[in-house]
Amino acid sequence: MSMANTRKALSRKRRSENFLIRNGVKIDPNFPEIMNEKNASIKAPEEAVRRAVCAFLTARIAAGIYAEDSEAIRLCADIIDRLDLVNELTGDERKYFELAVSAAACVSVDEAEQFHWRTEMSMPLLWACGFLGEHDLAFPAEESYTEGIFKTLSGCKSFSEVMSYVKMHTDAEILDNADVCSRMQRACMEAHNKNRPAICGDLMADVVREQLKGFCWLVGLTGAEDWDKIDL
Repeated sequence: MSMANTRKALSRKRRSENFLIRNGVKIDPNFPEIMNEKNASIKAPEEAVRRAVCAFLTARIAAGIYAEDSEAIRLCADIIDRLDLVNELTGDERKYFELAVSAAACVSVDEAEQFHWRTEMSMPLLWACGFLGEHDLAFPAEESYTEGIFKTLSGCKSFSEVMSYVKMHTDAEILDNADVCSRMQRACMEAHNKNRPAICGDLMADVVREQLKGFCWLVGLTGAEDWDKIDL
């Protein structure tokens, strides 16, 4: 969702709107910017990485439960343990980790199917911290490709090694993408409420919703302090 080439010439709001128009998404011209540099409180790299990795790996455990893939479940739990992140898990995440290591928790297949969407919550954080390399977040018309990220994490022997991959994007770049994502969510809601799918073009509403939750936490939006209960 890169808009770097127009950053200096136009306001963030206008850049976001132009990007969405080019991608076939209807805009709400009265929708305000999500935040600006003065009132944002963007998380520090280490905090963002810890949260992203925990969310990413527990969501993959959920996907493994849904797919009945015991090896994937075990691998993700092993990585969480190896990176010393067990105590960083949220209450919701801990259920999946405990199930993976000892079957101490009970999670239904339907619950796991819903929880796996949290992979998308982690994507804005992983992008912001540089785990997508030179790539920007993909246009959310489908679920994110995450095998490269998993390969990177599975190869790390410690959390400090994970941190060695970090190359943080600027606050301006993070807020640009957060603003676009908030407008995408607006379009998806309008499309649903009015039963007019064309309003949101090719956007996949579930992906947009979860990525916006991640962005809201990352930039410090009110109502997004608790990862398990982010209010959009």
